[in-house]
Amino acid sequence: MEESPHRFIRSNVTIDELRSKQESKQRRRTAFYVLLFLVVVIAFLTVGFFRFFRVAEINITGFRSYTEGQIREQIAIEEGDNLFSFDPEEIEETLRKALPFLGDVSVTRKWPSTVNVEVAERQVDLTMRVGEDAYLLSGDLHVLGKIGGGEIVPGVTSLTAGAVVRCLVGETVTFRENRMGKDFLELFDRIKYYNMKDKIVSIDMTSRFDIYLNYENRFTIYLADVDNADLKLRFLAEILSRLNATDRGTIDLSDPREAAVRLDDSPVAPVEDPTASEEPETSEEQSSSEENG
Repeated sequence: MEESPHRFIRSNVTIDELRSKQESKQRRRTAFYVLLFLVVVIAFLTVGFFRFFRVAEINITGFRSYTEGQIREQIAIEEGDNLFSFDPEEIEETLRKALPFLGDVSVTRKWPSTVNVEVAERQVDLTMRVGEDAYLLSGDLHVLGKIGGGEIVPGVTSLTAGAVVRCLVGETVTFRENRMGKDFLELFDRIKYYNMKDKIVSIDMTSRFDIYLNYENRFTIYLADVDNADLKLRFLAEILSRLNATDRGTIDLSDPREAAVRLDDSPVAPVEDPTASEEPETSEEQSSSEENG
């Protein structure tokens, strides 16, 4: 008697269905255990985050103008706070705004419980009078503080600039002419490069097209504008090196190819650009040559 082939087909289908159900069940069980494991890990990390990573030490370095207490007050972090409960960049910005003498500020975490605050202070390079008030400025025109209008700061260059729009402590000075600030930065960079910063008593930029420098209260130097600022300052350094320490007068550098030097009680003596020849003549040498001629 022959057996029906449909019997075996039905049996095979039943076995495949059972196997599929078992595999599906196994996958669900695996997924459940994986999810359970993740929940446990997250819970452990969460508890550890709030319970274990506590600030035990705050190191502050690089300050001079402020006390450690003043800086701590602004960072608003205390021992016992969570190590990850603050944003370092926000604290850095808060410090720069609240304490304007601070330039570069770095706030970092050190595992497992230390916060390091490193600061670098700005230097007072300038004083500038605005109306009845006077301000201390850094070389990049950042306002560091406000002082009495008549107060003189020895050894600090006095800046006179035209049309100041905004001058607030903790901010950068803004001018009505945007070019004014850029011209000053270019000029001051060259002054520092040629090591004249401590010798320039004042900078008059009432007009950026008529710039005057006071050098050691001995020379009034006329630059006109900042065009060819590097050449003019290099020219000035060469001229000064050829004059006596007691000489006084005016130096006109408006033409970078030829300077006009007038010493007190002496006639104007033109001086050619020293970069154009190896041994340019000074006013004294020229006078001697004329006498010999």
